[in-house]
Amino acid sequence: MDELQDKAEKVVHALYRKTHFSRDLVALYASRTLMRISLGALGVFLPIFFFREFNYDLQLVIAIFVSIYGLHLLMTPLSSKLLGIIGTRRMIMLGLVFLGFSIVALYLFPRNPGYATVLYILFVATYRALYWVPFHVDFSHGLDKTMRGRQLAILRNTASAVLIAVPTIGGLIISSAGFNTLFLFSIFVMIFAIIPLWFMGHTYERYSWGYTETFQHLFARGNRSLFIAHFANGAQGMAITLFWPVYIFTLLDERFTVLGIIASLTVVVVIVLRTFVGKLFDTWSPKRMLWVGVIMATTGWVTKIFVQTPFEVFAADSYHNFGRTVNSLSFDATTYEQAADNGRYVDEYTALKEMALSVGRIVMLLLMGVLVLYLDMRIAFVIAAFVALFMLGLNAKMKIR
Repeated sequence: MDELQDKAEKVVHALYRKTHFSRDLVALYASRTLMRISLGALGVFLPIFFFREFNYDLQLVIAIFVSIYGLHLLMTPLSSKLLGIIGTRRMIMLGLVFLGFSIVALYLFPRNPGYATVLYILFVATYRALYWVPFHVDFSHGLDKTMRGRQLAILRNTASAVLIAVPTIGGLIISSAGFNTLFLFSIFVMIFAIIPLWFMGHTYERYSWGYTETFQHLFARGNRSLFIAHFANGAQGMAITLFWPVYIFTLLDERFTVLGIIASLTVVVVIVLRTFVGKLFDTWSPKRMLWVGVIMATTGWVTKIFVQTPFEVFAADSYHNFGRTVNSLSFDATTYEQAADNGRYVDEYTALKEMALSVGRIVMLLLMGVLVLYLDMRIAFVIAAFVALFMLGLNAKMKIR
């Protein structure tokens, strides 16, 4: 056992020692990590907040998220024009400001739920439109093409190590002091997420497509592989961020602390697995990695259909997250590789990626809005299992024109 532990430590040490990062990449991910602490405290609890506050009306919660992603889809071609005007750093900062405003809106929810919800939708949609395209543009520029998989694994492991206790802390805060105290904590941390961005350089990109032209490229035949892959990722992600938390919340008799502990333990499992998966991505072919990830992600959804106890929730979530770890690293590393290959069109195709994700989320939400009238909420996991198969669309044959 000691010999096996020593070998594992040597692998991890060698992996981290041979990987280097630029200053801009470190600053960007430091900000992202602080942002994830802020949002991680909310994490699985945010959809549950709306679910409870609106009298367990799942369709109303679905309508909120459809509004967010619909606005994001419409706003992205417009906000992308700002890349050449104020640059990526200022856009990211502005996005974080609007994200902070959205949490303030949640804090004010008890005073006027309808008004606060509308403000939350507007602020979150604006944050998403301002933040994600410049973030991915800067991130793709900062990655080293010879070690993207390892860099992604290390950066995400570092962030995850910081985040291990955050879901548990969130659950304890809600149980002892309520959601408003949690919102204050989240706002406080979000302020600090802006600070590392001051140490980044300025990057300007000229977004060369018009508004309608962007949508034409999104649905163009030549970009079909890109669209399908990200559409599938967005649809599956919606099942993870909305329907899974709400389902296990009801399954666990609305125990916030237990839910937070399970989320924290799952993070530990993902850290261990991601360390080795990152190294494998740089040695295995992307197609091989995607096959492994797709099989585990698909079967992971199937296991989630049958969970009944807290341990089963933890086991199923850990197994599924292993598949998602493989998928995510291979998917994201391939995406950043393609972004780098696209040269001056990096911002345009990053915008298409974000828009395709939103289309996938919207379609999944609308479909579930109808199905939950007649079927159990777990139908979302069945749909996600089939959608996971579409991740095979992102392989060596995927091309962007």
